[in-house]
Amino acid sequence: MRKHQMDLFGSGLSNGAVGAPTWLDLPAEARAALTSLMTQLILDHAAMTATPRAKEVDHDL
Repeated sequence: MRKHQMDLFGSGLSNGAVGAPTWLDLPAEARAALTSLMTQLILDHAAMTATPRAKEVDHDL
């Protein structure tokens, strides 16, 4: 099964979301808020899935 991703910046045709406004049809405040929320979501996800740093090996004899 292939997943479909909505193209927010494309030709303006909705891809499966009937009645969804195009990105440029949204008010500037809404675009800014959505961009901020998506950025935070991506950063939070990256922080949760990041590979932990390797611990230094102690070379004391």
